[in-house]
Amino acid sequence: MEEKKPVAAPFDGAQIRGVIFDMDGLMFDTETMFLKVLPEIGMANGYDIPPAAARAMMGCDSRKAVELEDQYPGLNHCLNEEYTPNRLKYFYEMFPAPGSADEPGLCELTEYLEEQNIPYAVASSSTRSDIMAFLAHAGRQLHPACILSGKEGFRSKPNPDIFLAAAMELGIDPAQALVLEDSAHGVKAARDGGFPCIWIPDVVEPDEEMRRNIQMELPTLADVKEWLEQARGRKQEKEGK
Repeated sequence: MEEKKPVAAPFDGAQIRGVIFDMDGLMFDTETMFLKVLPEIGMANGYDIPPAAARAMMGCDSRKAVELEDQYPGLNHCLNEEYTPNRLKYFYEMFPAPGSADEPGLCELTEYLEEQNIPYAVASSSTRSDIMAFLAHAGRQLHPACILSGKEGFRSKPNPDIFLAAAMELGIDPAQALVLEDSAHGVKAARDGGFPCIWIPDVVEPDEEMRRNIQMELPTLADVKEWLEQARGRKQEKEGK
């Protein structure tokens, strides 16, 4: 019998006690870099690696390239032997100034969370060294309560393992941990794990399956801040009556 997966319940900002950030394409504009650089690497190595191959990799870790190798010959080599070891070089070339890779609203939202003592985690399929480098290149100093890398024993999204571990690190139930995602694999992992999730559009155009997994959509991280502010304000007014 197939294991029954938890389904995220309807949610509002008043129930949120912690936030879990994906990183690539959500905190930083690295997906644009990926879409540009990976096909260029393919061409330089004699492979046809179309943007569709890069899109298929978004939201999951490099192990996915092995599964897609038959569909996109050379993908595993170009990703794991060429792109990943040199990723920081490409990142600093495309985003030389601190803050230039920030997605809109990153600084505003993280500053608000810190002011309100709402802990947040970063749960990314990237290596820990890349995560730390990208966080250090943000437009403000960030203070996540915990950082989890998909390279450290977690099954790749859409499996919710990394989100479940982040919620445990934050000391809260999945229903109280807001996941912020930009990828199809990420929003499915959040739903399957029982997490409330807001999808922030980046470069991925959602298909019908992804639309079924999207629980809420907001344009930017700044809109998430406003949504949380309004919900918490309504809760305070209600409790004050």
